[in-house]
Amino acid sequence: MKRCKWAATEEISRINQIEICPNAMDLTQEITNRIAIDGGGALIIDYGLNGIVSDSLQAIRKHKFVDILDNPGSADLSAYVDFAAIRHSAEEASADVSVHGPMTQSQFLGSLGINFRVEALLENCSDEQAESLRTGYWRLVGEGEAPFWEGPDELAPIGMGTRYLAMAIVNKKQGVPVPFQ
Repeated sequence: MKRCKWAATEEISRINQIEICPNAMDLTQEITNRIAIDGGGALIIDYGLNGIVSDSLQAIRKHKFVDILDNPGSADLSAYVDFAAIRHSAEEASADVSVHGPMTQSQFLGSLGINFRVEALLENCSDEQAESLRTGYWRLVGEGEAPFWEGPDELAPIGMGTRYLAMAIVNKKQGVPVPFQ
């Protein structure tokens, strides 16, 4: 199995099952070949792990994780992306591309200056706008429930800054994308 070929022995020994998305690997190779020929790049941001994915199916309702069988149809179903498999698929597809990351969404947005942008916006906004900015900022870069939240627990913003990862696949002629430098 191709995915296990890329894994370290200790990584394989820790798992009882493995999730593989052949379509993701095939699509990565198609995109990589296009980037190698035409230039440019691809930015991939999603829930994920930088390693073998096992048992990651989850249900999310109103920003909270719930049992996947609790009230079917009322929650979004999600599974982690195997960023290591994407990296290996891209690297095997072409020597003319380079892969950068993954890094957390928090690191990615931080390297693009989100902190400075939020600070600048907070200087000239109403209290209501400031609360909305802080909540949105936390959702993008925070981890877990927002420590500043004073409303009902079920409405507390959940930070996704470490749950989402970012990776770039670029033609080597493009150099290293800014967030990954």
